Amino acid sequence: MYFEFHHDRRQAWAPSVDVCERTNELVILVEMPGIPRSDIKLSWHEGVLTISGYKRQHPDSIVAQYHCLESSYGNFHRDIAIHIPVEHDKARAELREGLMRIYLPKRTSKPGSNEIPIT
Repeated sequence: MYFEFHHDRRQAWAPSVDVCERTNELVILVEMPGIPRSDIKLSWHEGVLTISGYKRQHPDSIVAQYHCLESSYGNFHRDIAIHIPVEHDKARAELREGLMRIYLPKRTSKPGSNEIPIT
């Protein structure tokens, strides 16, 4: 198996993740509706991409007795073990209209930094 997905089942929710492989890179798509990049952290450690953060309740939520509440809020944490050599120090991520795209180039050189910038 090239990928292993892990998240804490006790948490309220976790964003949906899709992983695509292209010739020269992996692209990871993460659904992040309503989450600002300042509330998201991406990191890499020993072959595992970690996506974590916090989804806040809408600021215009009203104080009332709810009869239906399907939205989830709170901390989230996803670990994706990637068993394909990638250049994580050249990874980049972008967040547009609630969809984060993380680009991991396949390895052609030695590994470097563990931080992944979000643009």
